[in-house]
Amino acid sequence: MYRQALRHSSAVPEDRPDLPDNERLEFLGDAVLDAIVGDLLFGHYPDKGEGFLTRMRSKLVSRQQLNTLALKIEIERVMESNVERGQETSVPGNALEAVIGALFLDKGFERTRKAVVKLIVGQFELKELEKEDRDNKSRLLEWGQKNRRKVEFRVSEEQRRVGRGKVYHAEVLVDEKVRGLGHGNSKKKAEQEAADAAYRSLRSRGGRGRPRGGRRPKSKDERPSPVSGTEQPRSRRSSSGPAER
Repeated sequence: MYRQALRHSSAVPEDRPDLPDNERLEFLGDAVLDAIVGDLLFGHYPDKGEGFLTRMRSKLVSRQQLNTLALKIEIERVMESNVERGQETSVPGNALEAVIGALFLDKGFERTRKAVVKLIVGQFELKELEKEDRDNKSRLLEWGQKNRRKVEFRVSEEQRRVGRGKVYHAEVLVDEKVRGLGHGNSKKKAEQEAADAAYRSLRSRGGRGRPRGGRRPKSKDERPSPVSGTEQPRSRRSSSGPAER
């Protein structure tokens, strides 16, 4: 089961379609990790509200953080994968989630909880995560995860027509519909500009009932609230992959 957790789909030979990859275990590990981190934060911050806890959880279980954590423990040394190393992929983080899923099936929730908490506390400083600046990209991702809306960033690049270098074009999709566009001389700037546009769009639509192209929110809590930032998006998989979870 642990070997399965460490086997990416790219490593399954064509003549062995019966050999299971780690996607099912990743699905399970994702849910278990959410529960463990939620429990950790709930106990660690007894006086904080739901918005703060949601943001902190999104920081801990984002795709970027999971990849960072997976690389710190050198999970790639024991993975079975044919994805080229050095590429920006979510493979290491996905494998870590799959291992958590396998551990849960093998040892149960309590043993898994202790192992994951020890790993997180040993690698991340919660006080430092609290201080991290939040921007509209983070808000959108958190909002999407909290309200089960698919938020995806897509970036393309092209050579400048005049001079050297590249220009990046980004778009933000919410439930498969474009909500914001951005341009810049870096991927980050383009994404931030697109996120700003999407956030303004969602704000303007939020007060008029059903956003165009979307479902009617069940409550006010489902709409991004740009003022206080207390009922904001949660970031798990930024859908640059899936949400670069």
